[in-house]
Formats: sequence, structure tokens, C-alpha cells
Amino acid sequence: MSEVRRVELIDCATNGCSTGPLIASDIRISNLKTNDLLIMWSPYLDRVVLSGEIGKMKITATADPSTHGNAKQKPFDEYRKQFYSSVEWALDISKARFKEFDIRGVPGRLIRRDTESQVLITRERALQVATPGWEQQLDPSNKLWPFMVSLFLGDGDPDTVFVAPLGAAKAKRDPLLKGLQELRRIGLAEPD
Repeated sequence: MSEVRRVELIDCATNGCSTGPLIASDIRISNLKTNDLLIMWSPYLDRVVLSGEIGKMKITATADPSTHGNAKQKPFDEYRKQFYSSVEWALDISKARFKEFDIRGVPGRLIRRDTESQVLITRERALQVATPGWEQQLDPSNKLWPFMVSLFLGDGDPDTVFVAPLGAAKAKRDPLLKGLQELRRIGLAEPD
């Protein structure tokens, strides 16, 4: 597994990249352009800060497509539990404006976030609120967030963070931001 420590990247770009599994500690990335989706496979994050304009990014718990859902993934999952048990905070995205962002495998409680556009979802609260018919409390155009709640509940993680893409075009950004506010209104998102 790769290990990266004490690095600062400013105004960089990626082109068709993915990385991981890796341990990243004391990293600062500001203004990262991606020409496509940047995938981080099973990263273990400790004090990583993403800020400024960030392109399309996905952080996944899966170590690699071939390990998804099989025994090869188990050591990565076990290491993740041990790793995050001693981390004060994993990731700060509070000043990031993503074009697109999906995160799994990093405990939501260890993510520093902008409470207006990034919401914490816990399994306990989601199971209480997401009873049959809960989607009817949302605007019919709010399709992505109920889908993401379903994926989250299927993953088995105790918590996660959903992020509105503030760096995306207004036509994409505003409905997703409104949808997160609806999750908060119905009590599915943790209060801040």
C-alpha cells in the first residue's frame, strides 16, 4: 500500500487517474481539476484537506474493482476499522466546491464539512426516518438523495456525508442543494 505524508498540492490537474489503496496523512489539496472522475480506491485518510474548486471525485471503500464483495476485500475493511479508531479527523471538505463528489468508507463523523451544503447521515437516524413511503415527503424531483440513502443503508457503514456539488452548473447544483435541505427538514440528516 502506498503512503503519502505532508504534501501540499495547489492548482493541479488530473487526467484519467485513479489511486489507492493508500494512506494519506497531513495532505492539503487546493483547486484540483479533473478531466474525468478521479477515483480513490480504499484510501485511509488522516488530516486531509480539500479546498477551493475540486472537479469530479469519488472516494470508495473498495480496494479495487476485483475485491468488491469478496474475501479479498476483508483485510482492507479490517484495516479501515483499526485505522480510523485512532484518527482525530480524517477529511476536511468544508471549503471545497466540488463539481461532483461521492464518498464511502470514511467515517462521516470524522469529516469536517460545510453544514449548508454537506450533511451527515447516520444509519440510526436513516433507519428511523426511511420507513416505507418516506420519499413521498420529498419533492418528486428529488431522486438522487433517496437513491444515495438506499446505497448507504446497503453498505452497512454507521455514517456518511452527502455533498451538494457547489462547483457544478446552477441547473445541477441548486436542485441537489434543495434536496439536501429536504433531507434535513424531514429529519433524515443529522441536525447541525
